[in-house]
Amino acid sequence: MRARRLAPAFGTGLLLALTLAPASAQTEDHPIVGTWHLNVERSRYEPGPGPQAVTRRFGVDDEGFLVSGRVTVSPTGNPTFAMARAKFDGGDYEVWTDGSVYGQLAEGGTPRGTASFRVVDDHTLELTQKNAEGEVGALSPNTWQVSADGSTLTVTTTGTTADGVQVHNVEIYARVEQN
Repeated sequence: MRARRLAPAFGTGLLLALTLAPASAQTEDHPIVGTWHLNVERSRYEPGPGPQAVTRRFGVDDEGFLVSGRVTVSPTGNPTFAMARAKFDGGDYEVWTDGSVYGQLAEGGTPRGTASFRVVDDHTLELTQKNAEGEVGALSPNTWQVSADGSTLTVTTTGTTADGVQVHNVEIYARVEQN
């Protein structure tokens, strides 16, 4: 198997490392590995608005962890990022966001939640997010599916927010680089 590594930086120079460790050697070959850009025109956000841009990067490090980072530009133009380390075993792994990293730097902050990935099939992952208190998020789980030809990633999120707002988001990403 070929080792894959996350580039040292991308986007605005922020190094993102949302790390997901494999439950088996299959992680290195999972079709999600690569760089993906949100196709804003093809994506749907109900209710809207959706972000101006999103870039996701997935790779596998020397220890066999699936490494991923996300940079988002909000509808109002504010950039954010997320990172974490997890396995494809359904366990809870810390998620770091720009806010929690700033808190860590300033006063020893902690992650604001966890992520849990479960393999559904060879092209589909299920992500469940929990808040800092361990409660499953209102919009979890969501589904991440890579097309059979490996060129498209579709992330589907449905649910009801704490405010009672029904959400149905379908994000369509185009692969821009395969590791």
